[in-house]
Amino acid sequence: MNIGRRINIYRKLNQMTLHDLSGETISTAHLSKIENGYRRPGESTLQKISNSLNLPFAFFENFEEEDPEVHHVLTQLEQFIITQFEKATPLVETIVENYYDYLSNVHQEIYFLLLKCAFYCKTKDYTKAKEVYVTYVQPFIDEDIIDKAPIYVQNAYHYCEGIRHYQKSDFQSSLAHYKNFRLEKQPLSVKAALTYNIAVLSNAVGDYRQAITFSYEALRYYENLEQRQQVAMVYNLIGVIYLNKEEFNKSMEYLSQAQQLAQDFKNLRLLTQVLHNKGVVMRKDGANHEACEFLEEALALKEAEGLKANKQISYHSLCKAYLNLDRLEDAYEIFEKAKSEVSKTSDYYYLLEAFLEYYKKTKQGEMYQKSLEECIDFFEEDADHEPLETLYLKLGDHLYESGKYKRAADCYLSHIKRTQSC
Repeated sequence: MNIGRRINIYRKLNQMTLHDLSGETISTAHLSKIENGYRRPGESTLQKISNSLNLPFAFFENFEEEDPEVHHVLTQLEQFIITQFEKATPLVETIVENYYDYLSNVHQEIYFLLLKCAFYCKTKDYTKAKEVYVTYVQPFIDEDIIDKAPIYVQNAYHYCEGIRHYQKSDFQSSLAHYKNFRLEKQPLSVKAALTYNIAVLSNAVGDYRQAITFSYEALRYYENLEQRQQVAMVYNLIGVIYLNKEEFNKSMEYLSQAQQLAQDFKNLRLLTQVLHNKGVVMRKDGANHEACEFLEEALALKEAEGLKANKQISYHSLCKAYLNLDRLEDAYEIFEKAKSEVSKTSDYYYLLEAFLEYYKKTKQGEMYQKSLEECIDFFEEDADHEPLETLYLKLGDHLYESGKYKRAADCYLSHIKRTQSC
């Protein structure tokens, strides 16, 4: 992370070779050593480079001078991105408009680029996020030297990578980066948000003890901040963790607290999540009638609020609850309705996985087997392999009952391998 890397990046952005940039007065060998960090450029060399790149001389001359006011703005931007995202956009735009004036210091430029990449990730503008990452972040930063950077650059790097890996469903890597973010001198709001993220990811990778520990820590932070809506969010998370631990009474206890707060603050998005989670708890605890009531209420609220993106998971769970109650017509109706609203391939296969028992209960053996095989083919290629464990077992049982013993044995073996890898 030095001036040489900046020169290399902007030379390539201008589609210039070493010879193009060096011109008649700088040798290509000397310029190459500058770019690779083996030589320190003098003032006259930087002047010639800035002229060739048509960029302000100060952008190169002041590469070692940190600006305290700029640092304050960048720190504020980081806090907004993490805790009050709606306030981040004006700051990003201001810094972009004054890029070469504000970001002459190399470390401060890298700091901003990492935050900008994280910003685009959080807006789900993945094209711009990738452009910033590939064009600037990767050429600037080597993983093996990040520990030598200033703490603020290290933190921005780990936050950016945490988001990027999370959005690729690489939860282990995301968790590792978030845990490397140093919280000791951060505002309480940042500590709360990142601790909550660590709890979410710990739950995602199945480390429920760690998930509970970090959830309670995040809860304490949000209670100290008197942010009751965030407290409700953490209660919901704890309820989900206990659901995954199959401690259903504890799960319902925390989900009920989350529901009460969500209703008090009229946070309908969170309320739909809580109602859905309560439905899943009831279904897994065998109380399918109650499960249907919660899931139907969640879906009705999602439809009323236009929360289309969150409807598929509730369709999925409600379909399973109907099938558990042998409400076959209701299951078929909800499956067809959900299928008509599918926007992602993955949503369809999660839905089909939930609907499989319909074919079995209606004695459509060929369709049951075909659908099982389709789901297995999809989830073998998908980032989420979790459904495969039960899918292989179901297909093995079906093939065994059909007298196809060798294929059944292969499926049972795949099931065992999946179980052992979990």
